[in-house]
Amino acid sequence: MDALDVPAGAVVVGVDGSARAGRALELATHEAARRGTGLHVVYAFPWLATAHGWEFAPEADALETAGRVVADAVDRASAMRADLTVTGQVVVDDPAVVLVEASDRASLVVVVGARGLGPVAGQLLGSVSQKVAAHARGPVLVVREEAVEDGGPVAVGADPAGETPEVMESAFEEAVRRRTGVRVVLATERESVPPAYADDQVLDLLREATTQTRQRTSAEVRAWAARYPGVPVEEVFVHQHPVEALVQVAGRASVVVVGSRGRRGLRGVRLGSVARGVLHRAPLVLVVRVHQERV
Repeated sequence: MDALDVPAGAVVVGVDGSARAGRALELATHEAARRGTGLHVVYAFPWLATAHGWEFAPEADALETAGRVVADAVDRASAMRADLTVTGQVVVDDPAVVLVEASDRASLVVVVGARGLGPVAGQLLGSVSQKVAAHARGPVLVVREEAVEDGGPVAVGADPAGETPEVMESAFEEAVRRRTGVRVVLATERESVPPAYADDQVLDLLREATTQTRQRTSAEVRAWAARYPGVPVEEVFVHQHPVEALVQVAGRASVVVVGSRGRRGLRGVRLGSVARGVLHRAPLVLVVRVHQERV
């Protein structure tokens, strides 16, 4: 098969013929239209990669099936947006490797997320989406089958230390593209103070620290809002774990934006605990690459 050939700046989406991948295709088509770029559809053979390495030719019927899946996806995307340039190809390689490689030239990679909701959803984030989200060199949109676009605001978690400007910038850029607002969530868990130390002075110090964090966050949000004067901004302050807070607002958001400090290569998944937790449970998540030197 031909080597991966991604048009520069295209939105790339991985498909496999499933309903979940079909939903990802729909959203990828919308994303390409918003960005004014092309859409590139990729089908990767995970189980043929080893045979390819040993120079065994893939079975003709398997390749024909894959080709039909890609052709159908291209036709479907073209029917949704006749003004969109849609291309596609079949690649014999591990899907995660292919999509990470595609991120070098893509403006966005769209990948299928977990299978469903519920208390065990954290165990169901697919290895492909997890690896791609952690190691892609550009933004990744992780799509669950139940994901919808209803015009809600873009949700983003505030970093009290202000060390992830890429995440906040991406949230505002998404709001501009989607013609909506930004909901900035600052979630801080209440400090647990042993009764022996819970005197008025300690409690006052904790309250003061919380107040200062809110003030710093508000100042940062105002600075970003000044750069995007047409974007409505809402601040949400809660005493809650950040994952729980972001998942709670995800159902009323068009997308949730989180950051990743992953390394190059696929030797280990380096998603932060908040990003990983949100990916497990939110229907539509944009993972933004945070500069490695900020780790």
